[in-house]
Amino acid sequence: MRHRIAHKHFNRDSNHRKALLKNLVRGLVVEGQVTTTVTKAKELKRLADKLIHKAQTDTVTTRRTLHRFFGRRDVVNTLVERVAPAMNDRSSGFTRIATAGLRRGDNAELATVSLVNKPATVGTLKSGKEHAVKTTVKKTVAAKPAAKAEAPKKVAKAKPAAKKVEKTK
Repeated sequence: MRHRIAHKHFNRDSNHRKALLKNLVRGLVVEGQVTTTVTKAKELKRLADKLIHKAQTDTVTTRRTLHRFFGRRDVVNTLVERVAPAMNDRSSGFTRIATAGLRRGDNAELATVSLVNKPATVGTLKSGKEHAVKTTVKKTVAAKPAAKAEAPKKVAKAKPAAKKVEKTK
């Protein structure tokens, strides 16, 4: 029986389990969605909903609490300044789980955890890797013209070695 057991252990020690969940939540905040196994997705949803609810009240105390969890200021800022304002009309249910088929290697059931209301842009505030959320179908792009051939670079000639002078007695 599983009396008073609050969460799954994933056959990992506590530090490995915390790092796993921390990285999954970080990926969810930064990218807007994460694909993982079903059991990890359920634990991720549990934890992410609590953190997003906490981020809705933007105070120094909540930022410090979130920073204690994430350990990175840019992820905390992204959560508080982008993700939480997009969820202002909600009090819970910030993420959703959708089945994503079976994993090719071991046939494990996969699920995609995504934010219900994605912000207009995803990515951290710090990095220059921000990109808009894609909502349109990809268009085919014509082939780019070939780049001009570069002229060969001149190679500097090596100087001849200096001759040794023998001393006479």
